[in-house]
Amino acid sequence: MIRRPLTTALAAFAVATAASAAYAGDEPSPQQLQEEVKQLREAVKELQTQRANPPFNAADVDATVDSVLHDANRRTQLMATDSAFMGGWNNGFKIQSADGNFVLHPWFQMQFRNVTNYRQDAKQNGQGDDLQNGFELRRMKFGFDGNVFSPDVTYLFLWATDRHDGVPKLEDAWVKYKFADGLAVKAGQLKNPLDHEQIVSSKYQLAAERTLIAGVFVNGDDYVQGVSLVMDNGGALRGEVAFTDGIRSQNQNFQDFPSTTAGNSPTADFGAAGRVEYKLMGDWKDYEHFTAMGNKTDLLVVGAGADYTEAGHTGALVHVADVQYATPGGLSLYGAYLGRYTARNASAGNADTYDSTVRVFAGFMLNPKLEPFAQYQYIHFDSAAVSAGTENTVHDITVGVNYYLKGQAAKLTVDASYLPNGTPVSDDSSGVLANNGKNEVIIRAQFQLLL
Repeated sequence: MIRRPLTTALAAFAVATAASAAYAGDEPSPQQLQEEVKQLREAVKELQTQRANPPFNAADVDATVDSVLHDANRRTQLMATDSAFMGGWNNGFKIQSADGNFVLHPWFQMQFRNVTNYRQDAKQNGQGDDLQNGFELRRMKFGFDGNVFSPDVTYLFLWATDRHDGVPKLEDAWVKYKFADGLAVKAGQLKNPLDHEQIVSSKYQLAAERTLIAGVFVNGDDYVQGVSLVMDNGGALRGEVAFTDGIRSQNQNFQDFPSTTAGNSPTADFGAAGRVEYKLMGDWKDYEHFTAMGNKTDLLVVGAGADYTEAGHTGALVHVADVQYATPGGLSLYGAYLGRYTARNASAGNADTYDSTVRVFAGFMLNPKLEPFAQYQYIHFDSAAVSAGTENTVHDITVGVNYYLKGQAAKLTVDASYLPNGTPVSDDSSGVLANNGKNEVIIRAQFQLLL
């Protein structure tokens, strides 16, 4: 800011200059010349005073520079940072309060897929092979997460359009409160704390879709309604236990078996689930995906989970043990055993059954963009759980490749699955259709976009 002494001197000089210009065409009178000299003397005196007492000092200059830089920085932000809220792009668009107590992070996910399914002798009465091909918007999700009131109160709200009719349906809707160091309570519609593959987001799977095992035995994503206690202090051991409405209780009301809601399968009476994980090495963030892309250290985590769901006279205990290993060199491995014991109504002549499964994944980053992978699934359905004469053993061999255009945010996946014995059950979410004892081939090509 220019101080008054300098302003006054410049003003006097301007007056004198203007007077000289005004008299340029006429001869000035003695009185006019005396007045001009007087003004010039006052201007010189003002300049001498300013020189002896400079109007600027280092503090003034620093304050002015800081002010200009702050204003320039503020104008380069998407939103003003000197107000109550700030916003911008930081691994996703975020809006938050200056103190960080309120955070809103909106995001979107799209998976567009082409599926080809070939089944040997699958036409009616075995009159020829069946070939199905088409496109589908497998996933179109939108939601937001963050925290409210303090970083200890976090939330996630998520909707997904139904791939059959495009109608948005609620998936996740929970609030979590950290009430002590390493302890939090979570309530709402949430992921069942059971199986690692089911818990890992669909954004970060290795293949285009979750396995047939996840689809049949844990209901894919497996959203349930209930409350859970989360134990996680950032150390090597963490876990979660939950009391829920049971597997397949997504978007259900409070009514118990055999009620149904909005065309869903009959509701369960209740469910209880729990999972524990132990990290022998690595970073927990690398455990959130099956690829080794971006890993800086070796990762090794073992986990186990169980869920008991009861509906009427039937109770099912699903239990799983798994291990995941990955290296900075690009190798990723995953293996899991899952079993399901079902206790049925013996008085009605129904026998208890036990189904067993095994999954193995392997991937390798050839370079930062290209990742071939392979998966193998084995399912043995209890013979008492399937119709007589039905093939009860399923082998699923899958090979594919991921091409990362921009990490997980823009990814192309192409894979092919071969089921030499077919399968007695369908899971159209993964492109698998029932075909008893006959060959089946599924080819999937998918593009994923995340914002």
